[in-house]
Amino acid sequence: MAYAPGSFSKNFAWHGSGLRKLYTTIRDGFLTTLSPVGRQAFRSNAGIDSAIVLIPINFFLHNHDGQMSVDELVFQAIEHEHSTRFDHLALFALNLNRVGAGSDPGSGRKIISRPAMWANEFVREVLWSTGNWERSALQDASLDQFLANRIDATDDVRVKCRNNYRHMFDLCGFLPSKLPTINSGAEQWIVSALFLAWDRHILDGGASDKASLVGLIDSDELYKLLGVTRNYVIAQAEHLVDLYETAGRISRFGNAAMALPTAVVAPKVLSTEVHEEPNLDWLDQAGTDRVIERRTVARNEQVRDRKIAGALKQLYDNTCQFCGEKLHVADGRFYSEAAHIKGLGEPHNGPDTPSNMLVLCPNHHLQFDRGILRVLKVGTNYHVRSKAPGDPLDGKTITLTHQIEDEYVMYHYSWFSC
Repeated sequence: MAYAPGSFSKNFAWHGSGLRKLYTTIRDGFLTTLSPVGRQAFRSNAGIDSAIVLIPINFFLHNHDGQMSVDELVFQAIEHEHSTRFDHLALFALNLNRVGAGSDPGSGRKIISRPAMWANEFVREVLWSTGNWERSALQDASLDQFLANRIDATDDVRVKCRNNYRHMFDLCGFLPSKLPTINSGAEQWIVSALFLAWDRHILDGGASDKASLVGLIDSDELYKLLGVTRNYVIAQAEHLVDLYETAGRISRFGNAAMALPTAVVAPKVLSTEVHEEPNLDWLDQAGTDRVIERRTVARNEQVRDRKIAGALKQLYDNTCQFCGEKLHVADGRFYSEAAHIKGLGEPHNGPDTPSNMLVLCPNHHLQFDRGILRVLKVGTNYHVRSKAPGDPLDGKTITLTHQIEDEYVMYHYSWFSC
């Protein structure tokens, strides 16, 4: 099916500010409050003019009968500093492609509920493959072939749409990628992404029970929009849906329930006091902790030979190869972990061998698994590289008593390059 391009062919660079422009537009449009606002008032508050041509409203934000809804994307913009996590969530919102219904009070024109359905279909049909986003799908030839059949427009308009869409991946740091697959970093933003998908499902009149919410993972193929495997998202959702319910679902924003369709009954909230002055930062931390916990469990279950890891830890006397510390856990007992450089299981399929392992303390193991810490070979030496500002480990030379494979080191470094 071919779709109209709408205003997607307009310039997404936003005068060099990129997705920060979307972030500031949300903050200005909602007057930094978690309350629904009329569409025309939003435009006036944000100073929207021909420079951004309604793109934030048409493709990223949710509308209902002339009201701009409050959801997870709005919450992240208003309650947090701008970051790449917001950008990732914005791209997810675009690909999720659920922007409400109703009409624009100013023009009287009907709001198209799925204004970039072609983007949603592109991710699900082309970009995602066996648990990952494939870099080759974002090349000109692949995008042009897909858009030729999905956007009803002249060639020059389709080219603009293609360039604008791919630019979103640039802005999010997903491109350029040195590997054939793109690391979506979903573990950093899966909590917000699922909350956003569930918010918009409910705002559109969908059922809010647990089974219905978890069912969206398959019916809307949310795992493809996250760039990970279905099993991974299902595993996280089992716990995150409980967290979402505890928070009050869409009513966690208090008077944001005003934006709900009349057919939807808002669920019982936990405390009216909480919703008068919502402080939901704990949701991010609790959800992220749960994701980390699940990922750690999954990783440990994949270890195929604990004797190998045990022997390696004994070789280094349970001393972290990054910080040089030993974690004392009992009288005469110390603890360390064997960190796989190229991860086990999908999508990495690294080997369970000493040449693919480092001995690390739990803290630095977690940072290594999440790409905050990486290893770079310079000449014959291996150095720690840290993304944490002012980290004393950055640049430190690693002392190796066993041999590691450069192939795995480069893979890990490239996977977390964004």
